[in-house]
Amino acid sequence: MTKRPLSTRQRILAATLALFNERGPDHVTTAEIAAAVKINGGNLYYHFRTKEALVLALFARFEADALAIVARIDGADEAASATYSGLLRQWFSLVWNYRFLFRDLIGLVSSAPALVEPIGAVSAAMRVAVGDIVGRMEKAGLAAIPERERPAVLTNLWIVSTYWASYLNLQEGVTEFGPQQIDWGLRQVSSLFRPYLSPEATAELEAMLAAEP
Repeated sequence: MTKRPLSTRQRILAATLALFNERGPDHVTTAEIAAAVKINGGNLYYHFRTKEALVLALFARFEADALAIVARIDGADEAASATYSGLLRQWFSLVWNYRFLFRDLIGLVSSAPALVEPIGAVSAAMRVAVGDIVGRMEKAGLAAIPERERPAVLTNLWIVSTYWASYLNLQEGVTEFGPQQIDWGLRQVSSLFRPYLSPEATAELEAMLAAEP
């Protein structure tokens, strides 16, 4: 079956995402985006009038993809530890695909203040989703988190799994992100999970970390 060609809007977003990931939004001009798509500036302006509009459109795509990952658990085997290690790997792949959003988060919020509200909404929704996923793991006997520790564990899971790229950029000076950095992030989140996992879930986690991305 022949794939339908991407629309001009889709091609603009794909090119913008690649350029933003490579160099950061502050170092990419709309003229460079238009050139990458092989359209003129007027055509780009017709679809996206500002760079902020491009950032918001890409964030909306990230949000849809994030919610789709969470939704997959409803059709998966909730008693299988592989279900949850797979979700963790998918989440980190998504963060990698949209890494500019996390690596350059502080600058983005400053230059695109309209991001503040949707970022807050997605953060709140995903934190609820993390709690639900952990609850399902506990119901399946794959994890057990003491009630008094639950709020801190869930908060730290969300912080580390979402903002590891910002940490590496701001604290360690890492500007180039690749498989090694993704693996580092996965291991940080895994260290939070590991004390509360069953032997089966621990073995699955170790197998996931040992596997090629």
